[in-house]
Amino acid sequence: MAFTTASCVLIACDECAQVLENPDGGECHFGTEEQAREAALAYEWEELAAGRIVCTEHPDLLEEHGRSQPGPGAMTFTFNLGTDPEVLL
Repeated sequence: MAFTTASCVLIACDECAQVLENPDGGECHFGTEEQAREAALAYEWEELAAGRIVCTEHPDLLEEHGRSQPGPGAMTFTFNLGTDPEVLL
């Protein structure tokens, strides 16, 4: 049996340390920090001052920063395992 070690990036909320998960459950694994940040924002997490990323469980923080709803330019992000194998390891 052969084993291979692979490194990946997870993104966690800077407030509660919750790790970004797929809608079906399970942690999202990424190849780069930028991919992880983009996916978190696509899942309606918010980027606050100084690059802090917070999950949707903190509406008080979002209101404090004037971001209680996703902005008009919010994007969607779709994972396609057939064409984006680096998104989930």
